[in-house]
Amino acid sequence: TRTRSSTSQKEEEERIRHEEEQKRIQLEKERAEAEKKERQKQNKLLKGERKKVRDCVKNNNYFCTNNDNVVKDMENLELLLQGLAIDDLKKLNALNSNVNEFSKLYTSFVTSSLEAQETKTKENLIKAKVSQELHKDQAISSDKFSTQDIALLVKAVKIYPPGTVNRWNTIADYLNLHSTVCKSYISKDIITKVKNLQSREGDDLKSKINEQAFDNFEKSQKQRIEGVVSAGGISSKDTMNSALADKNAAKDKKKKLPWSAEEQKLLEEGLKKFPQSVGPQR
Repeated sequence: TRTRSSTSQKEEEERIRHEEEQKRIQLEKERAEAEKKERQKQNKLLKGERKKVRDCVKNNNYFCTNNDNVVKDMENLELLLQGLAIDDLKKLNALNSNVNEFSKLYTSFVTSSLEAQETKTKENLIKAKVSQELHKDQAISSDKFSTQDIALLVKAVKIYPPGTVNRWNTIADYLNLHSTVCKSYISKDIITKVKNLQSREGDDLKSKINEQAFDNFEKSQKQRIEGVVSAGGISSKDTMNSALADKNAAKDKKKKLPWSAEEQKLLEEGLKKFPQSVGPQR
């Protein structure tokens, strides 16, 4: 009787724990769903406020006094809209019916945005200069990009295609945010590297990654073979002969057969799925 009572008590405790765990999971799920809906709601509101500002500025010829500067004024508008908080957008739209007041506030926002961008550019230049002084032998140049940073550059060029407002500075900021090697790239470094890769006998950014991926594959194969030999799986002589033959065949194939579009797609997906942080297993 005492044993049955103890068993029943344990089952009841287990049932209670299970119910509490289910409640916790359900609450977390509901909270995540509520946060998602709130983000979607805010994004929708933000998009609407941006459209109102854009339409008003566009209808007033971007408040441009010189038609030669229209393109620049259009760029300034898009740059401002990306950085302006929703409360500031609402302030602008509240003055939609008063063009003069709208123009004054809009101009002040644009001026502040450009000043902030200029300050950021100067800070990046200072960081780059300090980095070059501290690491003269490793100063940033077109040929000093690490394999990982070139992969990041490929990704950034795709994320921010031609036509993106302030494209090169945006790509430089992206690399500074995600790179584990260097945090002081500037737009000049990015432009120089992209031009350098695109001008090499028809090579582009993707072909550069292909070459580096092949080299990494060779290294990993060599490490795998050495591991099998050390474990007594096959003889060192047979292994090296086989590895040499595979290497020569692979190089011949590399020279004759360029990467297909499908292979390139798989490579890029692999680089995204297995970042540098994965370690040697990458």
